[in-house]
Amino acid sequence: MRREKADRMTLKNDNLWANHVGAPSVVLAIAGAILLGILLYTLPTAKDAQRVASADVEVHPVKRGAYIDTLVTRAIAVPNESVLISSERGGKVLAIYKSSSDRVKRGEVIARLSNYDFVLQVTSRIADATEQINNLRNMRMLLERNSRDTKLELQKSHHNLLKVTRDITRNKRLFEQSIIEKAKYENLLDELKYWQKTCAILSAHDRQQDKILPYQYGEIDQSIRRLDKLVDLIKGGLEQLTIVSPIDGTLSLLDIKIGQQIKPGEKVAIVDNLHSYYFEADFSEYYLDKIKPQVNVLAQAGGIDIPLIIESVSPAVENGKFKAKFRSRQPGQLALKRGQSIDLRVSLGAAREALLVPAEAVFFNQGQAQVYVVNEHARRAVRTPVRIKGQGAAQTEITGGLTEGQQVLTFADNHDGKAAIVEFD
Repeated sequence: MRREKADRMTLKNDNLWANHVGAPSVVLAIAGAILLGILLYTLPTAKDAQRVASADVEVHPVKRGAYIDTLVTRAIAVPNESVLISSERGGKVLAIYKSSSDRVKRGEVIARLSNYDFVLQVTSRIADATEQINNLRNMRMLLERNSRDTKLELQKSHHNLLKVTRDITRNKRLFEQSIIEKAKYENLLDELKYWQKTCAILSAHDRQQDKILPYQYGEIDQSIRRLDKLVDLIKGGLEQLTIVSPIDGTLSLLDIKIGQQIKPGEKVAIVDNLHSYYFEADFSEYYLDKIKPQVNVLAQAGGIDIPLIIESVSPAVENGKFKAKFRSRQPGQLALKRGQSIDLRVSLGAAREALLVPAEAVFFNQGQAQVYVVNEHARRAVRTPVRIKGQGAAQTEITGGLTEGQQVLTFADNHDGKAAIVEFD
């Protein structure tokens, strides 16, 4: 009973105090409590704030504009004309006449090798081919000699046949007058038949040789020419021990030393024609339907803009990436080197209206895109999460977390984004 009485007395006193102070005081007290709660909610502790100089930050307005989805990557320069030089036979490096990055002319000697076994093998093959050539030439000479002997024998047979025919003509009258014996006359007749048959055989053989020999001579001569070419080719094999440049260009790679033993087929050097290039770049499979041939692309190298065009796109995807090939629309604009990379900006679509902030104003913290929203009157900026859709090289499209007219902060140096508040003078 006493406690209930005391509570009623306290409540009565509070009502009297409220009536004495008045309603405006109560409103102010409530407003102060709300403001204090807001400050306690919005203001982080001192350790979450970072102070920077005004010269190291720049304030940018959040505004609407035309956004072009641009992919920024790097492309590798590849010479249009490039030749890989390898050692066909291998051997020991005797001399090196050029070094990497030197200019070379076509046919100019780069290095010389020695290979005793190969030289011995080449010499043996040349000897075998030369022996075959000599055999063919001897065969031709033998055929010519046989043809000559046949004609001589035929000529002799004709002579003897003519002589016997005359003897028979003279002795026939003597035989008829019984001046000579019958046996002698019959011997002349037998000799006539012999030479007639001999002439017939030799004449047939001579006619056959006249038909066959030209073809035989032609085949022998052709075989000799082929063997001569083979000998030249075998001798040319010795030139494989001399490494020469196949084109005019620059030695992009030459990694051999004197005394080094090079295996057959081993790469010795690469000669590049540095007057024209194409470019290759890898893209994520996400962009496979957006990277298309005949699309214009802008590249940069050494502060110079290089207009390119997408020449071809590989349909094969490996490890989540595909390759695209680019050509310069202004050949000979730059002197590059094999493997040199250039910055590449690829437009992925037409411009669209969007809420934009500078690309460097957006950073990521634990996978969340964030910006520093500026309170210009308080000279501070508060870290604020945002939603983005496209992030280009210069601008980023904002889809949530900011409104047009707000301001965001960028830094002259890289900022880690760990501070919840950035204060600047």
